[in-house]
Amino acid sequence: MTDPTDALCVDGCAAGISPRTLKGELPRLRAGGVRAALVTVAALETTEVAVSAVNAWWRADARPETGARVATSVAQVRSIVAGGDLAAILHFQGTMPLGNDIGMVDAFHRMGVRVMQPTYNHAGLVGDGCLEERDAGLTGLGRDVVRRMQEVGIAVDLSHAGERVCHDVLDQAQAPVIATHANARAVCASPRNLSDDVIDKIAATGGVIGLCAFPSFVSADPVPTLDQLLDHAVHVAERVGPQHLSLGTDFIDEDEDDYEYFGYDERYYPRPPWSWPTGLAWWDEVRNVGPALRGRGFADDEVTGILGENLLRVLGATWDAGR
Repeated sequence: MTDPTDALCVDGCAAGISPRTLKGELPRLRAGGVRAALVTVAALETTEVAVSAVNAWWRADARPETGARVATSVAQVRSIVAGGDLAAILHFQGTMPLGNDIGMVDAFHRMGVRVMQPTYNHAGLVGDGCLEERDAGLTGLGRDVVRRMQEVGIAVDLSHAGERVCHDVLDQAQAPVIATHANARAVCASPRNLSDDVIDKIAATGGVIGLCAFPSFVSADPVPTLDQLLDHAVHVAERVGPQHLSLGTDFIDEDEDDYEYFGYDERYYPRPPWSWPTGLAWWDEVRNVGPALRGRGFADDEVTGILGENLLRVLGATWDAGR
């Protein structure tokens, strides 16, 4: 039986980590036991801006003093962690950097991007996000983009996707599909959370769903708790099994300018500053997740899976399928 204290903890959505924030956040990541993370490189940015952001990570990778290295395989994740650095997995929260050129899927894969959301909250060329009320699903371009992502070995991430986009992706899936940071709508009725039908379909592909600490996706309470977040874990585990759970905190420190830039909807996103869950308010408190899961009845091996091994298993299968 695996000891959870030795678990390789992977944050499936470390949205606030960038080469510019690494120096300040690495101590807190290490204090919380987070050894690998999906780092958001782009979301609504143009191709040029996204390429520059990817390049910034590779420049950081080339400087040993930064304490982080870019990983493009599970073997690299484990090697980087064993060497004492943070393993950074490049993640796009949306496909706007592709423009209307499906060939950019291949280009960004060659640059090291390994996880990509088809959509962000609103409509784009690929399809509708979860806050787009028409919920129109994938476009023709979107179907081609998702197919190409799976062909080259980029994991498809349904966080922020509209309900119909989720079903369109899952109905054509040829590899495991993930939701790096999304909770259960049955527990907290936000459109950013996943319906039970989508949870079932993600599990059927062999994918995982990452527990997300963003407050209004945890509970309607102004200040939610870690225990309320684990209500989502229990729901998903009882429905499809704990092997389909992972962790995606979504920690990020945004201000009013960021709020306007991303076009957040006040019905679902409170204005910053945000009150993160009591007991899981930043990366240094990720250390609380394992004991809390055990307190809710999860076995040691299940906790180890949720903290990182489930996500690594799925990423390995997805990335290998593209080779």
